[in-house]
Amino acid sequence: MKKLEALIWDLDGTLFDSYGSIVTSLLETAEACGAADSGESILKAVKRGSVSGYLRALSEKQGWDYETLYRMYRQVSHARMGEITLIPGAVETLRALRDAGARHFVYTHRGGSTFPILRRLGLEGFFEEIVTFEKGFAPKPSGEGVAYLLEKYALNPALTAYVGDRALDVLCARDAGVQAILFLPEDSCVIPTGKEHRIIRKLTELAENTEDGGRPFRKD
Repeated sequence: MKKLEALIWDLDGTLFDSYGSIVTSLLETAEACGAADSGESILKAVKRGSVSGYLRALSEKQGWDYETLYRMYRQVSHARMGEITLIPGAVETLRALRDAGARHFVYTHRGGSTFPILRRLGLEGFFEEIVTFEKGFAPKPSGEGVAYLLEKYALNPALTAYVGDRALDVLCARDAGVQAILFLPEDSCVIPTGKEHRIIRKLTELAENTEDGGRPFRKD
């Protein structure tokens, strides 16, 4: 099978090692409205769902307005942006795939904080376009944001993959009709959907054997 021509990347938990910052920020938000959730339970809720999903559940449980909780979370998490680091192998993988001819894009639920973090971590120059939630596309599992990139850049869906670390990302890829790659480190609490075209434990697996097209993906 031919090698991938384009990869569209999720950020948090995929290229960004950011769950520590996210969970701590959500813990502070939960405590502010009187909830006693544990860091472990929050991490599981976020990785198996989303930040907004956790905040909506917190809103219902505590009787607080969702938008108020979301603003509180954004304020706390913004102060912790400097804690975000790279997933091991991120730069090496992006560079190796680019050097082998692949194009890189980002589709993330993260907002305006995306760009300063990418610049600080030295990643911004790898991507032809970075699509954040501020573009207004339907949130994942909708593939609307990925479909936008496919159309704008005339990408071949069969040779394009969306790479993410949650079931939500797999469903997003499927909805857009591209290859679904699940980044699933050994310690992840995420449960595979069975709809993945490929599961990787380390990002560097994507860059292996790029000169001969790399490992094949399932065709379906």
